[in-house]
Amino acid sequence: MRHKIISTLLIFLLIALVGSGYTQTMRKTGVSGASILKVAVGAKAAGLVGATTTITGEVNQAFWNPAGIVTAPGETQIAFDYNDWLLDLDHNAFAISHTFGNLGTFAVSGLMSGVDGIEAVRDIAPDLEGVDYQTSETFGYNSMVVGLTWARSFTTKLSLGITGKYYREEIDAASIGTVALDLGAIYKLGYKDLTIGARMQHLGESMEYYYIPIDLPMVFSFGGSMTVIDADDFKAKLFLDAMKPLDTDQQILMAVDVKLFGIASVRTGYKFNLQGKEDEFQTNSVYYPDEEVWRTQWYNKQTFPRTDEGFSIGAGVNIPIGDYELVFDYAYTDFDLMDATNRFSMNFKF
Repeated sequence: MRHKIISTLLIFLLIALVGSGYTQTMRKTGVSGASILKVAVGAKAAGLVGATTTITGEVNQAFWNPAGIVTAPGETQIAFDYNDWLLDLDHNAFAISHTFGNLGTFAVSGLMSGVDGIEAVRDIAPDLEGVDYQTSETFGYNSMVVGLTWARSFTTKLSLGITGKYYREEIDAASIGTVALDLGAIYKLGYKDLTIGARMQHLGESMEYYYIPIDLPMVFSFGGSMTVIDADDFKAKLFLDAMKPLDTDQQILMAVDVKLFGIASVRTGYKFNLQGKEDEFQTNSVYYPDEEVWRTQWYNKQTFPRTDEGFSIGAGVNIPIGDYELVFDYAYTDFDLMDATNRFSMNFKF
């Protein structure tokens, strides 16, 4: 009874602290940078449209809810993820975890993304202090994230986790970087496998490109999951997340993961309140460093359709190799105005 009370208090305290701190920093649409951090890592997560807050026992949760990396003592997982992202942008990741008994589970993760050969159209403002002017006909964009995650089960029902990470990006020889934290909690309610969880991602200091401040794309999500069909050779698990990013509308993520014969999985999901939406643009504030003032530039009001993702579908297969397990996953994601994307993942458990 005492552990149940402590577990309940801990998870609701985390949710309350994270939620209250998050709402105080809410901004308008389009204010954050480092947008590559919004891209889903892992084919399983993408197939579930990012409704990942309550997934447990998987190393790729280092990129989502750090509390979810907890595994059995002595278990090691190694994951590699390939993402054929939009506009020829490379987006690849890896993660390695190991559980050290009562010390908890530790994971090291990394993400690399970039593209070169972008045609440069240069409108250069002269004589800006601290600006390294570039003259090449093309430029590139590259970013990276390295992280260290720790998580532990404090009771049979409650797991908590934290990730510390360093983010760096470079555009046309100008680079910025910052450190950030991810926080997460997962709690099993005790009815069947009904689980709830909360996560806060990309909590860190702002960066600055040429006097312009750039915030990280902070996200707060609360979710739940439960197996709704549990037969010998057919299991169906429902996932539901409510997610509020820093710079866009509230999102509802709903997905289902079906396991067949214990070795194959088929999953699909949909992100509500994304596709079919339009953004409005009316004013733009510009900073003039010589005068140290901001001026608002007025434009005609315009609306533009978004190209946000909505529908995803994926599949996976578990291949036992003695006492080991090799898992392959694939996901297809549809976009409104741009090409669909394909993701591939491999996870080796031993």
